[in-house]
Amino acid sequence: MRTARLRWAISVLCTTAVVLAFGLACGPAATSSTPTPTPQKVTFQAGYLPQGNISFVAAYVAKEKGFFAAQGLDVTIEHSSGSGEQYQRLAAKEIQFTTTPGDIEVKQVADQGVPFVSITVFGHAGDQGLMVLDNGRVSTPKDLEGKKVGYKFFPEPWMLAMFDAAGVDQGKVELVSVGFDPRVLLPETGAGQVDAVNVFKSNEPDIMAKAGFPVKVFRPEDFDIHFLGQTYVTHADFIRDDPEMVRRFVRATMKGLEWAIDPANRSEVGDIIMKYAGADADRDHNLFIFETEASYVSADSTQKVGLGYASPEEWQAMMDVLLKYKAIGATPALNAVWAPQFVESVYKDGKLVWP
Repeated sequence: MRTARLRWAISVLCTTAVVLAFGLACGPAATSSTPTPTPQKVTFQAGYLPQGNISFVAAYVAKEKGFFAAQGLDVTIEHSSGSGEQYQRLAAKEIQFTTTPGDIEVKQVADQGVPFVSITVFGHAGDQGLMVLDNGRVSTPKDLEGKKVGYKFFPEPWMLAMFDAAGVDQGKVELVSVGFDPRVLLPETGAGQVDAVNVFKSNEPDIMAKAGFPVKVFRPEDFDIHFLGQTYVTHADFIRDDPEMVRRFVRATMKGLEWAIDPANRSEVGDIIMKYAGADADRDHNLFIFETEASYVSADSTQKVGLGYASPEEWQAMMDVLLKYKAIGATPALNAVWAPQFVESVYKDGKLVWP
């Protein structure tokens, strides 16, 4: 029964992604002699299907609550299938904004020289962790010596750094490519291939728990390995040619984020997510995604500047790990991957300037 429930949960829920959104805006009420300014059209394409990711929700809220409209933006929200077409469209400047994890942003710039620049940071911890069954067999990462660990595409740098920080002899750990199905942990299904698996912290743990399989997740930040999670990115040409459009987008989405993480708005946040995710989506799971990721939005750096900011030291720490574990061949210049001036400009004394 538990396996059947898990199979159903995976078919319905196992999605991972990140998204951006925009809304309609107009200026102050026009007089009979003053024409209403035409809202500026902007397109965002999310990194995956619609769901409760924190970067999706900030944009959903900005559109639904009129925050984009207040900033003079007419935003079209689109979603990617997850095949990466959003990057191709951003490179061609067919869209203005998308989302990507901080480490992927760095790798794209370092390895491919793409003109993509992050303009806000949502996650002061990475999106991923290492999941094990909570059955007493694995209590610490060191217990994985002599066992198999599954990864999605390649052994993640944060995982290797976490193993080193935890004193794991990596020569005694067998790394196996397993893709995205968390059932690889379950011997009773016939799919039990590994003892631990690389997961998105806001996704697979909830799927497993709902199916009746208690799990625990080793988080790299608990071992002083700090990555940046979801970010909004734009093309460098938009920063150069239309910085005011970028600033207005940042201001509206940071207003959306501020509103969304207010506990008083939880029920309406769920309603807004479901409007985009669709009637067949699991509301509780989408709120789990959102609330898990909302726990990463604040850090010492945001206390000093405001939500959406990340310090140069946070970026550098992540890039140092990427370089050490050969995920990149060289460290890119910080200003090639991160443009903090937009977040900095929409706050004063730590408070969002609105409208």
